[in-house]
Amino acid sequence: MSGIKDIWPYAHNIIRTSRQLINDELKPLGLSSAEGNILLHLLTLEQHPPQEHIVETLDISKPAVSRALESLEAKGYIRRIQDKADKRAKRVYLTAKARQIGPQLEQIYSHVFSIGAQGISEDEIREFIGLFARVSANFSAARENRRSSE
Repeated sequence: MSGIKDIWPYAHNIIRTSRQLINDELKPLGLSSAEGNILLHLLTLEQHPPQEHIVETLDISKPAVSRALESLEAKGYIRRIQDKADKRAKRVYLTAKARQIGPQLEQIYSHVFSIGAQGISEDEIREFIGLFARVSANFSAARENRRSSE
């Protein structure tokens, strides 16, 4: 049976090199991969999420999200506004500047995906995504179980 030693080097390399490629492609926009990931995520949403949503959804630490949002705000890509219902929370709003670069961001991330997908058939991609979704669900369920038992 296959084990962690069989997949870990590949999983780590995929994460590390894809982040490096994203950073390289985002450099002309003056963005880091953390900032690009947050902007891309926000562009997929219909609403203006609280900052905590970004922490939970993208699984980035609160301090890292705060730093990235401060930087994005200083660059004019987002605004953070206090939530009217919960005075402790801030909601994140994209600016017109962020929406303007949205297609470029999608193109950058799509390009990096296409690099990884070279030589892999569409059926294999769908199977790969299905497997990743199941592994992701397994990890999420295990994490939730740990949280609820604490």
